[in-house]
Amino acid sequence: MHAEVAEKFVSCDNRIILAGDAAHRFPPAGGFGMNTGIQDAQNLAWKLASVVKGIAPASILQTYETERRPIAIFNTELSVQNFKAAMEVPAALGLHPAIANSVHQVINNGVGSILPSGLQRAILDGIFTIGRTQLSETLLNEKNLLGISRLSKLRRIFDEGKSLQLQFPAEDLGFKYYKGALVPDIDGAETTRDMPLGRRRDYVPCAEPGSRLPHMYVKALSNLSSQDILSTLDLVSGDKIEFVLIIAPIEESYKLAHAAFILAEEFEVSLRVCIMWPADTVVEVGRRIAMMPWENYIDVIEVKRSPSSLSWWSICKMTDRGAILVRPDEHIAWRVKNGIVGDPILEMKRVFSAVLGVDSN
Repeated sequence: MHAEVAEKFVSCDNRIILAGDAAHRFPPAGGFGMNTGIQDAQNLAWKLASVVKGIAPASILQTYETERRPIAIFNTELSVQNFKAAMEVPAALGLHPAIANSVHQVINNGVGSILPSGLQRAILDGIFTIGRTQLSETLLNEKNLLGISRLSKLRRIFDEGKSLQLQFPAEDLGFKYYKGALVPDIDGAETTRDMPLGRRRDYVPCAEPGSRLPHMYVKALSNLSSQDILSTLDLVSGDKIEFVLIIAPIEESYKLAHAAFILAEEFEVSLRVCIMWPADTVVEVGRRIAMMPWENYIDVIEVKRSPSSLSWWSICKMTDRGAILVRPDEHIAWRVKNGIVGDPILEMKRVFSAVLGVDSN
C-alpha cells in the first residue's frame, strides 16, 4: 500500500488546479483522503472567488499549492504509517500481510494463473484454512508458547497505541500553513512542523498565523436573552468572501478596527469586526459609538462552561490588546499579540496587501 502526491497542484498559468483525489492518494486508513480533500476545497474556494470578483490577482492561486501541498505530503506519510500500524495486528497473530500478498501474486500472476480454476480455488481454500487456524482457540491461548508469544505481542501493540488509529485530532483540526496568503508573526517565534508519529495526538488550539481559528462558545450581546450560543467559528461567513477581525473592547483596538474598515474598502473586500467581551462583564452603554460610522460588526461575550475555563485571549496566548484577522476559510491571516506599534492604517495596508497578493503602492 502506498500514497502519492502530485508534484504541482496549480499549473498552466493557473488554468489547471488539482484538488482532492486528483492531487493526492492515500491508503484507506484514517479517513485522510476525505478530510484532506475537503480542506483543499475550503482553502481554494475563497481564493478562486477572489480572483473571479477582481479582489485578488490570479497569483493568489499559487498560495493554494504553497499551503496545501505540504499538508498533503504530511498526511500521506501519516496515512502510510497508520496503515502499517494496522498490519501489525494480523502480523502478530501469524497472518503477515507480506506473505498474504506473495500468495496473492503467485495465484493470480505466477504459476497459479495457469492452473484450472477449480484447483486454484482448492489451493486458496487450503491457505485460508491455515490462516483461520492461526486465530483458533487451540493455538491462540495461554497454554502453549506460541499462543503466549502472540498474545504478548498483541497486548504490547495495543498498550503502546501502535495499532490502527481512526481519529487524529491534531492533524484534522490543528494543521497549520507556514507560508502563503498570511502574514507571519513579526517576532518570528513560530512553531515548526511536527513529523508524523503515526499515532493519535490531541488537538491544541493555536492562534498563530496559518492556524485554524480556535473554538470558544460566545453569545451575541444584541440578543442576550436568547439561549442561542455560537462558536467563534460561526463568526466567519460561509457564503461570501469576508474577513473577520477579532478585537477586545478597548480604545486602541477600536482604532485598529476603524483602520481595518478603511483599508477593506480600499481593497474592495468585505470585513466584519467582532468585539470580544470578557465573561460576566458589564457592557458599556456607549459601545455603539465606538464603532460609528461602521455597521458590519458584532459584540459577543464569552460563554465559560466552568469557572476554570480559560478566557478567549488566554486560549490564544495573547493579551486583550491583541487582534486576530481571520480569512474566509477560518484560518488566521494575521495577528498582533499585544497592540500595534505605529500607524494602524499602514499596518492594515501591509496586511491586506500581503494576504491578497496585491501591490500596495
